[in-house]
Amino acid sequence: METTDFTKVAKVIDQDKKRLPYDKYKHLFTKVAFDVFQLNSSPIESYWILEKGEDGEEYLSANYEKEQTEDLQVKSSWEALSDKESKNITLLYRGVPIKRFASSEYGFDNDDVNLFKNALVNKLSVNKEFVDKLMKVLTEEKRDALTQAFPELATQ
Repeated sequence: METTDFTKVAKVIDQDKKRLPYDKYKHLFTKVAFDVFQLNSSPIESYWILEKGEDGEEYLSANYEKEQTEDLQVKSSWEALSDKESKNITLLYRGVPIKRFASSEYGFDNDDVNLFKNALVNKLSVNKEFVDKLMKVLTEEKRDALTQAFPELATQ
């Protein structure tokens, strides 16, 4: 997989319209919805919309949503980070590493590593039973240390 050179991408974006030619840069993006794409290996969750330009060509346009007020945002204590090769994902709770997920064991590849990370974090953020299942697969020593530091992770 090709890594993204953000300075190079920044130079070719049409500054007036914040867009990239789709055909030239489509290999750097993963389709996440009907016409919505996400930049591969981006540390920021940003979305790009596929649109037709006035010249008839297709472009990926940056979709920067307006800042929401802080009280409307829900922040998760869970985070998932992938290594440089997207072969492993480390799950963290409040910045503390909890578990490593290997692509060879869980079946994700470079193209869907971001989907795996997002699904994992979203599921842990909203489903206490999923958190309980995760805690049960950890070693007893690790589980005890985590529940001592973070009592909210204690299983029922």
